[in-house]
Amino acid sequence: MLGVDVALRERVRTQVRAANQLPLWPLLLGAGWLSQVLLRVALGSGRNVPLYVPDEVGYLLGGRLFAGGAVGDLTGRPLYYSGYSLLLTPASWLSDNPTTVYHLVLVINALLSSAVLPLAYLALRRVGMAQVPAYVAATLAALVPSNVHYSQFALTDAVLPVIVLAWLLAVHSWLTSQKQTPGVLAGVLAAYLSWIHVRGFIFVVAFAGLLGVAWWRRWADRRGVTVMAWLLVATTIVGIQLNDWVRSQLYPRGAYALDGLLVDRLTSLSGLGWTLSLTAGKLWYLIVSTWGIAGLGLVALVIVTVRDHAPFGTRVTAALTLICTAGLAFATSAATPDENTVSNFVYGRYLTCLVPILFMAAAVLAVRAPVVTALQAAPITTAVTLAAGAIVWLSAGSRLTRGFFLSTDFAETGFLTWKWDAFRLWPATIAALLLLVGAAALIAYGGGRAIMATAGMIAALNVAAAVAATNHIVNPWDHRYAVAASLKEELRPDDKVGVNFPGLDWRIWVLQAFQSRHGLVPIDRTGRFVLPRDLTLVVVPWARGTAMTHSWPAAPPNWHVVSARLPGAGGWVAWRRTK
Repeated sequence: MLGVDVALRERVRTQVRAANQLPLWPLLLGAGWLSQVLLRVALGSGRNVPLYVPDEVGYLLGGRLFAGGAVGDLTGRPLYYSGYSLLLTPASWLSDNPTTVYHLVLVINALLSSAVLPLAYLALRRVGMAQVPAYVAATLAALVPSNVHYSQFALTDAVLPVIVLAWLLAVHSWLTSQKQTPGVLAGVLAAYLSWIHVRGFIFVVAFAGLLGVAWWRRWADRRGVTVMAWLLVATTIVGIQLNDWVRSQLYPRGAYALDGLLVDRLTSLSGLGWTLSLTAGKLWYLIVSTWGIAGLGLVALVIVTVRDHAPFGTRVTAALTLICTAGLAFATSAATPDENTVSNFVYGRYLTCLVPILFMAAAVLAVRAPVVTALQAAPITTAVTLAAGAIVWLSAGSRLTRGFFLSTDFAETGFLTWKWDAFRLWPATIAALLLLVGAAALIAYGGGRAIMATAGMIAALNVAAAVAATNHIVNPWDHRYAVAASLKEELRPDDKVGVNFPGLDWRIWVLQAFQSRHGLVPIDRTGRFVLPRDLTLVVVPWARGTAMTHSWPAAPPNWHVVSARLPGAGGWVAWRRTK
């Protein structure tokens, strides 16, 4: 019996040792990533049509172009860069059905945006955080409301956060290891960010500046720095050339440019005043939309940057993040046209790519210096938020309530005020600061368990905000826009569609340009030009008080009305050729 007991105990020890050798944390990271993917896919499962028009359509048409599909004509719209469209190309390879392609794009978004979790975990472990807190903080970083919300749209903001995080990780690896490979990767990623969106050039300039300082101060081998600089320039030029090709294909008569506006804003006192007030609005939204946590993250980055005892690589990376935050807020504000919208003055989308990094910085501060978080960082964040809100309030005035309000741009503030059809500056500010103060007090005086409880509360807030925004903003707008503009029910796979563009609201024909598998052909409904023979469906504008059958005066006798819409933006009638 004794021999049997010994053998049994030995077998148990062997099984325990084998269990301890299992890759537990990789499995947990994989499970966490998968749960993030499933959350995003579930939230986007009810989508029917692109809502951000022309933005989403521009990227979708770019993806179709790269896949060898039909081109569209977005002349007069802003140029939507090629880097994100390249990521969407597999969706058009797998299907030519526009609805299926759109759903596949949302899955691609989910797969990529959820990768914030493992990357954030790696970054937090690198700065010395223990495994459990690092995993919790990485989960919070992946669940930031903007990261989840924008993954439901074919927008660059679905993937920019993970690419920016990967870039900063590569920069940190290069600075700490002095190896050339991560530096080369950082250069390629910075250049690729400029392929994705014009604001990506801020990262190119910031990294180029870092390379210049590193060469001057001999932070790394000068020959290696020179190679990285040349690679950064070359890769950026490739992206410029690729975007020029996309412009020639999708914008045959030119794209809407903002270069002149940017110069005017930076060379006049009124332009600088506008730029600075909008910069304050972006900072306000950055803090309020994250329940104040991004403000703590900014304070944490400042503390790391100015304190000599912080590791060199971490200090430089923190400074680089602050520079990029300021650069993005300022440059995008200078290039924003005055469209008489609320989002002119308070807008969060352009800084969302940095929100997960700021969440991570705040988490490190909360774990390592909880008293500092409560007694210094929280009051500083509160003061900055109130000051930024006051600047917005004074500069915008009544335009905050009378300007055009697009609820999809205000998911987080809508959740804070539970007001989905209007913007409320001070109620949103007070709600966010109350959450911040409560969380800071728990972190400072509640101990380790309170920190975990606070993390759970923030995770619940993040998920609740994403679900509420989907139910109260995304789904209603999706249904409304599908009813008003979608041609999906009328289209057949082999249809060739003609459109009378003059008089037709651009939001309608831009959406239909994506829904038509073979693009849109311009026609003249008055009959001045011969109707192309291969057309099977024609869309013409329709004014109130006009009979549907009179919407196309020059309609040939073998064409008949199949459907019509008369939304507030302007009506349209679809005609089909009788075989």
